[in-house]
Amino acid sequence: MLKKPLWFVLAVGLFLSLPMRAEDLTVFHAGSLAKAMGDIAKAFTAETGITVQLVGAGSGSLRQRIEKGERPDLFASADMENPRALASKGLAQDPTTFARNIQCLLAKKDLHVTADNCIDKMLDPKIKLGTSTPILDPGGDYAWKLFDLIGTQRPGAADKLKAKAIKLVGDPALPMPPKEYTKYQVSWHFEEGRAELFPSYVTSAKIVASELDWVEIIMLPPSLTVSAEYGLTTVNGAKPQAAQLMAYILSPKGQAILQGYGFTAP
Repeated sequence: MLKKPLWFVLAVGLFLSLPMRAEDLTVFHAGSLAKAMGDIAKAFTAETGITVQLVGAGSGSLRQRIEKGERPDLFASADMENPRALASKGLAQDPTTFARNIQCLLAKKDLHVTADNCIDKMLDPKIKLGTSTPILDPGGDYAWKLFDLIGTQRPGAADKLKAKAIKLVGDPALPMPPKEYTKYQVSWHFEEGRAELFPSYVTSAKIVASELDWVEIIMLPPSLTVSAEYGLTTVNGAKPQAAQLMAYILSPKGQAILQGYGFTAP
């Protein structure tokens, strides 16, 4: 047997003595998770040394990117349908519910919107009703569900609301705030006068209301309540460390961060 040269033996020994460097993980996540997922990523990296790259957008548009060949390690969606669609195509594992949210209305205070008159206000042709984009973003799908519920109380109202709605977010092709803009995207649309009413997740609405003191949160009556179930899945081909991050998100530490932003337990 040929003896290895001394330099080779020393090099192998040095390599084996070095700590293995954790590979970066990439997470595609719903835009409504941006702040919470940012805090989760920081806490996870501090605890494990594994860095996390976050990519936020509408869950439907992120699903389409995965279908076209992009391969994040985890996909955190604002619904269960998009990750289930990936699982059905063999591109991801069956999703796990990791958080819940609820829909409300963001409204300019001077409109004097209440739970009792919110349907009339949404139908008012003089009031600009903004929404997210159905299919590309579950926020838009949930808004359409709200309109359908309204339609059960007022025949024909659902079609009127869907026709009236101004799609402002959720589609990558739509206008975006300038890079120097530091507030939430929906806040920008309110400030630019594109929206006066906007169906929103409670978690996102709290951010907007904290940024704009002339906008308020209107909780919808029980008959119009739309709940959101958030799904987490591992994308096929994910790095082994993805299991650690998924476990962290589902752990008491990860859940505490989510609940600090207004999400509720799965």
